[in-house]
Amino acid sequence: MPSPRTPAPALPEWGDPAAPLVYVSFGTVAAAQGVFDGAYRAAIEAMAGMEVRALVTVGAHGDPEAWAPWPRTVHVERWWPQEAVMPGAAATVGHGGFGTTMLALGGGVPQVVVPLFAADQWVNAGRVAEVDAGVALKAGEGLTGRLEDAVQAVLHEPRYRVTARELAKEMARLPPPSEVVGPLLAHAR
Repeated sequence: MPSPRTPAPALPEWGDPAAPLVYVSFGTVAAAQGVFDGAYRAAIEAMAGMEVRALVTVGAHGDPEAWAPWPRTVHVERWWPQEAVMPGAAATVGHGGFGTTMLALGGGVPQVVVPLFAADQWVNAGRVAEVDAGVALKAGEGLTGRLEDAVQAVLHEPRYRVTARELAKEMARLPPPSEVVGPLLAHAR
């Protein structure tokens, strides 16, 4: 993986370059667990039937070839810097991890959240759905069809995009952490 200071390379070419980009990431450890293979397979199969370009990342311990051959609408990588993908993404599919969820919210990108293994993932998924910045789904049987429907919804129902963009504007108005740490420490003392 490149260092955080290395500029991200341009995304490879696949699918229809005019199609909306959907970024799919279940974090850096899910693929290594093996028990979440169904979520990756469901995401890849769901994207196969859609007019999108889906970038699926499987983490450093995942093997992109384990999912080959993938459809022409899908490209699988171990890792790609999320901050390089998010500005061009029309939607994200994720597990509700804090980093991906907040980066999507901060970028105004509507989300489909499928919590997998940590308690905060269910909380994050519920809150994203509650505020209408996306859709929360349970993993398991029938995920492919439900995932396709949910991605279609966040791509084509304006309320998700509008809400995600409004939240991004609110987040942009927040003070940077460097301005908040000192007062918080003083308050704690």
